[in-house]
Amino acid sequence: DIPEKYAILSHKWGAEEVTFKDLTDGTSKGKAGHGKIQFCAEQARRDGLQYFWVDTCCIDKSNAVELQEAINSMFRWYRDATKCYVYLPDVSRPRTNSADGFDKLWASTFQESEWFRRGWTLQELIAPASVDFFSTE
Repeated sequence: DIPEKYAILSHKWGAEEVTFKDLTDGTSKGKAGHGKIQFCAEQARRDGLQYFWVDTCCIDKSNAVELQEAINSMFRWYRDATKCYVYLPDVSRPRTNSADGFDKLWASTFQESEWFRRGWTLQELIAPASVDFFSTE
């Protein structure tokens, strides 16, 4: 069953993402991608949401039928989410004392994120009703 209200994570996959298998066998905490899942859980809790969905670990990629079904319904997952969290690990706060300088540097850094170079991000940007962007800071 799909929960009525949930958050969803939009992110660029890395080398050590947590998979469905990692969650079921208890090895997820040893992977670099665990931090994104922890971030999503904490942010969803702050937003009053009990559930969150992360593609890397919520889809059992060893099951071809489930994988194909998930790929075909990704737009719906993002559209039906209460909140979409875009995780940008390659964006950091500009170091400047000037407010005008900060805005220009921030816009430049933000727009250069790898997230904007992925094909999937268009649907992840336009489908949800609410999209919030987060850096690692």
